[in-house]
Amino acid sequence: MNTQRTPQKRRLAEWVELIQHHEMPIFNNTVHQVLRVSEDELAPAAALAQVIMQDPSLTTRILKLANSVHYNPAGASTGHSLTTVNRAVVVLGFNAVSNMCLAATLVDDTIEGATRERVARELARALHAAIQARSIATAREDKAPEEVFIAALLHRIGELAFWCFGGEQAEALDQLYRQQPSTLPERAQERILGFRLNQLSGQLAKVWNLNELVREAIVTPSVLDERVQTVVLGQQIALCAEDGGWHTEPMEKLVKRAAKMIDLAIGETHKMLQHNASEAAEVAAVIGAQIAAPHIPQQQETSDQPTPETATETAAAATTDAESTAPEPDAQLQLRVLRELSTLIESGTASLNQVMTLALEGIHRGVGMDRVVFALITPDKRTLKARYTLGSESERLLARFQFTRLPGQNHLLFTVIERQQARCIRGEALADVPATVIQALGRTPFMIAPIEIAGQGIGLLYADRASSARALTEPLFEDFQHFAKQASQGLTLAARRRAR
Repeated sequence: MNTQRTPQKRRLAEWVELIQHHEMPIFNNTVHQVLRVSEDELAPAAALAQVIMQDPSLTTRILKLANSVHYNPAGASTGHSLTTVNRAVVVLGFNAVSNMCLAATLVDDTIEGATRERVARELARALHAAIQARSIATAREDKAPEEVFIAALLHRIGELAFWCFGGEQAEALDQLYRQQPSTLPERAQERILGFRLNQLSGQLAKVWNLNELVREAIVTPSVLDERVQTVVLGQQIALCAEDGGWHTEPMEKLVKRAAKMIDLAIGETHKMLQHNASEAAEVAAVIGAQIAAPHIPQQQETSDQPTPETATETAAAATTDAESTAPEPDAQLQLRVLRELSTLIESGTASLNQVMTLALEGIHRGVGMDRVVFALITPDKRTLKARYTLGSESERLLARFQFTRLPGQNHLLFTVIERQQARCIRGEALADVPATVIQALGRTPFMIAPIEIAGQGIGLLYADRASSARALTEPLFEDFQHFAKQASQGLTLAARRRAR
């Protein structure tokens, strides 16, 4: 007699509610920001860089991935690495970086599942399928391969979410899979849950307002649409490789199907798909999905293919690098960012957006500041409002950094702009800080510097180490001022060129 207690079932709508509002808030924040920027054809590269740089861990992983041999082969061979997110977006392309970012954010909320093995396999399949689908879409000259990548990546988002947060019901389903391996997964899901997990994927895609291709590929995978079929084919290749490897009869059928779709020889198509698997393993490793990397099958006969062990070791190193959220001063990085800033200015195409994005990144990651803000002053010189923020509490800082000066008031922040003189506020100088600033930012030492165009103050840079409570030193203040001066000079030069 089976005395095992049956876990209490939740209805499909209850699962959607649980995942949407309680367990996976990332899809209401970072992923939605990435998707929103990615789908805006007019969005500048700096807008995507801003989203990425709000998270130091994500910034680290994106730069590692951007400098990998698959994404930046020229840089890997010459030793010229990409050191800023803004530069990565410009060099690699808006779409490539947004795809990297989406994959990396997916890891953040799925890496800590209760049924670890199932989470690892789902994550591996998602990354593998996405890269296979994008490669096929590119080869057949799809109008937007990045949309195909996103659709394949999120095709089984319900399954991934369930294994992360399914609790007792996830354990019960896992046990049934193991005890009765011949049972179709869909039937096992209906028996334990009362619905199929692809239904959960469809509902999540709907409530998260994911694009039409994502929803079509989940809800109507058999529809005769080339883009949907590319997404489905990517999923099938990933699953088939996982189940039997690269030299089975089912895989040969999928290779022939892909070869026909992209009008390529079968042998060349097979090589392309194996290369895609190698890329997927590297992506998984670098973005910190070390539990997923071993589940992306590689072609064992080729000695230069990455092994699961190597991928895991690489991932562990990436994870270790991403653990520190308080950036340390890095003189070499400062120099590289300043060079990129100079190159941008000399190109004659520099904008306020681009210049200030690079300046903030240099101060945050190069000078080693926890929080950085660029605030603009209104034409009437009465209000300062944050335009860009980086570092810890970035969203909160963007909302709170807004100050208005009353008539006749001697306000520290406005005085810095008017006198065009940078200041390091610490020790006794904190007594000069207005109460509204302390209330919004906390009682913490900080540095401020004016930003001007042709002698006219337009705003200021603010930086502190509130999160790590580290001291502000004179060398840090000097480096901070250097970035502020470079930004002002660059904006002035760009304005003069536009006026000609």
